Amino acid sequence: MKRTILSLFAGFLLSGSVGSLADAQNTLTLTQPGGGLTSANAAAHAPPTSTETARTSEMPGMLAAHNEARARLGLPAMTWSADLAGKAAATTKIAATGSCSFNKAQKAGETENAGIFWASGLRRLGAGSSAQEISANYVVSRWSEGGGDYDIATGKCLTRSGNCEPFSRMVAPKAKTVGCARAICPNQTQIWACHYKE
Repeated sequence: MKRTILSLFAGFLLSGSVGSLADAQNTLTLTQPGGGLTSANAAAHAPPTSTETARTSEMPGMLAAHNEARARLGLPAMTWSADLAGKAAATTKIAATGSCSFNKAQKAGETENAGIFWASGLRRLGAGSSAQEISANYVVSRWSEGGGDYDIATGKCLTRSGNCEPFSRMVAPKAKTVGCARAICPNQTQIWACHYKE
């Protein structure tokens, strides 16, 4: 029991987010008392040997999350585009070159006109790093935080900081289709990208 509470507390601290005790618990459910990954999840959390890219089949809920965010603003729903998902996969590969840095990801988003979400890997004591468990809903909710800097009347961001640029792409009134992809780098950093089309 002590070890479980200690593991939970350590996972909470390592998650790097004050409000994410539930995330820490979810992460810890993947470990067995001996510290190893459960057999059902070991393959999914094994460190990749090279950059891996996932499309919609590994991103359940991305289209629904986008359409929920748009519905709150009275905007029409979008449909999924496999072509845009392929373009997003190419964007994540560009963003994931080198050390998979935040700055490289942001630059790729600006250059490729894509919504970008970046998350570092989690350092584990004595076990290297692992990729954070992030859902499509979480990515869209983080992008939605940029709504405070968005001027609905002009359809433009008031500032270039924060998540306003991804938010403005996501809620563009004329956007009809979306396609997204995610790359997980060897250091377990992950980069999500979404492209939109009128």
